[in-house]
Amino acid sequence: MNKFPIIDFRKLELKPGSEEWISVRDEVYKALEEYGIFEAILDVPTQSLYEKIQEIFNFPLATKFENSKEFTGYTRDLPIMPLYERMAFSHILNPGVIESFSKLLWPDGDAAFCDLVLTFAKRFREFDGMVRKMIFEKLGIEKYWDEHTKSISFALSFFKYRLPKAEETTVGIPLHTDKNLSTILSQHQVNGLQFQIKTGRWLDVEYSSPDSFIFLANDCLKVTLSNGRLYAPYHRVIMGNQERYSMGFCATLKEGYIIKVPEELVDEDHPLLYKPFDAFKFVEFCISAKSQGVAPTLENFCGV
Repeated sequence: MNKFPIIDFRKLELKPGSEEWISVRDEVYKALEEYGIFEAILDVPTQSLYEKIQEIFNFPLATKFENSKEFTGYTRDLPIMPLYERMAFSHILNPGVIESFSKLLWPDGDAAFCDLVLTFAKRFREFDGMVRKMIFEKLGIEKYWDEHTKSISFALSFFKYRLPKAEETTVGIPLHTDKNLSTILSQHQVNGLQFQIKTGRWLDVEYSSPDSFIFLANDCLKVTLSNGRLYAPYHRVIMGNQERYSMGFCATLKEGYIIKVPEELVDEDHPLLYKPFDAFKFVEFCISAKSQGVAPTLENFCGV
């Protein structure tokens, strides 16, 4: 059962500066400070897109692997995640990206699939931007907003988890923190997502509505917007007795962008915790760290 906040955005008319905006802003910030997540109920039906997602994962392997490369395309059979498959799209809102991909799977492309993906991606971008805007306001760092928005790109990933065999682990994805700014997570009917709260206890996520999404604060958000004030929780997927489909929409930082803590967030009560760093180099560090026996954490990469 969820122990973290649920915010129903479906009937809210949020205008910056309004009483309703300020009330929701404070609720959002408190949730991310305490838990690093909250459940958002949005007017964004997912059934049609999940039907397309299932169709994609049923394509032949050769078709799915075509033009795959690091951070983009199809991934499966990872030694530590044998149950996991992913189809990822970097720069999802750049012109032509999703249309080009659809032509790899369907001979003439699939206009309905493209329309669905772009509709979802634009709605998620709007919602993600609103949440980050609220955090900027709450922390009093609005003067950095324009620079911040220019540094961001967006990625969309579809996930499938098959049922484990008798001798296999039930871990779909082992515990980790996401490395970018933020993630919006959806799932199709089957639970399995778990988050670790500050006390160390694990919470099962049970989405309260088919139109529910989890907003997750990631490592770079923890630095860029809060100097450690926000919490970036460890999370994992544990499989039950049904295959599982989900998707994640990520706000990522463009290559070469240097993250640094705003000077307004450093004082006697909040000493500087992180040195400036390149977001892409942080991701590269995390990929190589485990093989070297180093924990892939912000503190090990750029801690003061």
